[in-house]
Amino acid sequence: MIQSNQALEAEYGEYLSYLYRTAEHKYRDCTEIDAIIQETVLAFFEKKRAGEGIEHPKGLLSAILQNKYNAYLREKYRNRVISYEYLDTTEAEDDWSVAEENEERREEYEATRREIGRLIRIYREVTVRHYVHGHSVDKIAAELDIPRGTVLSRLSSAREQIREGLKNMEKYTSISYEPKSVYLSIWGSDGINGEPFSLLRTKIEQNALVLAYEKPISIREIAGAIGMPCAYLEPMIEDLVRGELMGRTPSGLVYTRCCLLTSKERFGDIPAQEDLANRMAETVWQIAWKHFEPLTKREEYRALSEKQKATLCLAMLNQALSGAAYECTPTREDRPKYPPERPNGGRWLATALVYEHGESVHAKYEVSGPVQVGGRSLGCQMFDCQTVFGDAHYAYGGMKYTFRYPEILRFYASMLPCGITVESTRIYEAVPEFERLCIVKRDEDGTLHLDIPALTFDELEGHWMPAKEAAKREIIEALGEELRTIALATRRTVPAHVDHRELFAYDRALSAYPRAQLLAIVEKGLLPYSVTVGKTPLIYLAYEPKKAIE
Repeated sequence: MIQSNQALEAEYGEYLSYLYRTAEHKYRDCTEIDAIIQETVLAFFEKKRAGEGIEHPKGLLSAILQNKYNAYLREKYRNRVISYEYLDTTEAEDDWSVAEENEERREEYEATRREIGRLIRIYREVTVRHYVHGHSVDKIAAELDIPRGTVLSRLSSAREQIREGLKNMEKYTSISYEPKSVYLSIWGSDGINGEPFSLLRTKIEQNALVLAYEKPISIREIAGAIGMPCAYLEPMIEDLVRGELMGRTPSGLVYTRCCLLTSKERFGDIPAQEDLANRMAETVWQIAWKHFEPLTKREEYRALSEKQKATLCLAMLNQALSGAAYECTPTREDRPKYPPERPNGGRWLATALVYEHGESVHAKYEVSGPVQVGGRSLGCQMFDCQTVFGDAHYAYGGMKYTFRYPEILRFYASMLPCGITVESTRIYEAVPEFERLCIVKRDEDGTLHLDIPALTFDELEGHWMPAKEAAKREIIEALGEELRTIALATRRTVPAHVDHRELFAYDRALSAYPRAQLLAIVEKGLLPYSVTVGKTPLIYLAYEPKKAIE
């Protein structure tokens, strides 16, 4: 018990220290800060004693402190009406001078200005012109080319919004201090400026999508939840609307047009998929090996190392399983032949994965790709898939230098007999990083070699791709009903304003299955090669031999 009390005392002291540092920065002029901090700590420990799970204690402490401070301000300003005439007369400058000397008046002005900043443009522009710059109603009407009555109406509405804002004080949500992370994926092709990916430049745009997903809301509500002035938020929302990640109702509310999935939704029913993978591991591998085994006698395959052979078999089976999971997902038949046309030449439908603050984006069943770069016209092609078996294109962005996919492809292909050379010798500085990814390796004499499989286009397209398709069809025959049953049990509700919402009711319902099946096959030792999970990235290359090019 003594140790427990000592630990509690140490924790109490740590939180007090944190709160005083925060208060010194944000509330240094508050005369009641000691009492507010004590109330904050007590409220925090009450939540703790009640058994509430507290993942980010300092974030919660900051939120409670803000709420206690707001309550203090509400009590202080209760029944007090801020006079807008202070901003509407020739005595305004004198009043502002007085406000600098009078702490209470200064706080009133700060609160008022903050609420003006939260007004959307049509209300903000008349309010600033009238109350801050002293323009008459007639002058504002002429400047904005709107009727005098419209100016009066907007001023009246702005006053009501400001009064309401002052009454409620802060409306920030947890998004203001623990923003979520949003990652897009698309079916189709992006625009010439990288749309829609380039539209999510900051956490602000990302969290605006989250806030406007369930139902259309006002820009003012988004600004209040994030904790920023509308003046800065409006251009960002306009870009999202123009880029078609968001839409706008006739009344001016905005909504999110792409489907959002939480981290819990992005893999469907994982236990059900894992159970199926474990039960059917031998069956699936027998199907795959029936189609792959004849190809292992071919010369190009026999020339590969054991790791390269394992990688090729896993990569082909991964594509077969992913295709089977897709074809067994309900509503896939409703998908249009082509994605809808978008601004700047894009054609896409987007899905966004939403991660809570601090949540890892890397998960056991996460997958991206295969990213396909190059082709026969270039003389080489890369199929680069990010999975639990090894890091691939996710890792490229974390390298010392940034390389484009075509640069990386040419680097890989430069180690093949296809006459391809690197774009820049700078990429050789990243060789140790590619080695750590288990994509390239050195001989004892220092010569670089690929540590991933590479086949000629004729070998890949003429033999392995047909074998993969045959395996996929047979897997669907054997497991299709069970896969469809699992998917049907995971139907989700998608808001009516999401583009092609019917396509997303079962989106990713089976996304864990392909990797779960591969892992079950490897863990049961069914693959005739040794595999190190995490060091066997599922990347392979196709190339045109140099003689064929000449």
